[in-house]
Amino acid sequence: MCGLFVLGTAWPALAEYYDRPRELDVTGPYTQEGSGMVFPERVGGFERMGVVSYNSERTDESVNYLLESGGKQVVMTVYVYPVPASLGAALAQALSREEIARNMAVLGEQFFAEEEQIVLEYHQGAEVLDERETYFDQRGTSHPGYVATFRYDEDFFGRIQPVVSQLYLFSMVGKNWMVKYRATYPDGLDGASEATQFIDALPWTLKDLR
Repeated sequence: MCGLFVLGTAWPALAEYYDRPRELDVTGPYTQEGSGMVFPERVGGFERMGVVSYNSERTDESVNYLLESGGKQVVMTVYVYPVPASLGAALAQALSREEIARNMAVLGEQFFAEEEQIVLEYHQGAEVLDERETYFDQRGTSHPGYVATFRYDEDFFGRIQPVVSQLYLFSMVGKNWMVKYRATYPDGLDGASEATQFIDALPWTLKDLR
């Protein structure tokens, strides 16, 4: 999640990444300065639990939300960060701007494959249950993305237990941004519908979409 491959906007030099992520002390709606994404204190039944920044320019951040209702616990984490430079820089040398635009779907698949691999490497023994294409619809525009569902064991609210975790990734949103969601809930609990409702209820306010 470091660096930026600029497709349509002039950006300052690459931000300095912190040695350790920094938790921000915020109240009320929080706006990520770099992207313009707004994170309210509540999204449906989910309550915002924390905001984490990874670099000095506040262009790479994550926001945690929690739903607790009727014994059900679903954690949603939203990540908004620049398009990775590692793949983008190589492509910029090989392809013209027009060719890059035509191949955005292929780029999205590659970005998603990288994110899937990160999950599998971090959670040893993780099982991929499902992967498919998905879409986020806003103001008449359908933004393509991908979703994968994993099962693995982890410490979830103080107890090691099997959990289901979903990875949603929407690449090159407004050309310059990645929007990622992680939904995690105990195995056997139907948390997928709550995750979908959360995603649909949180509008994208990115500057590049205005």
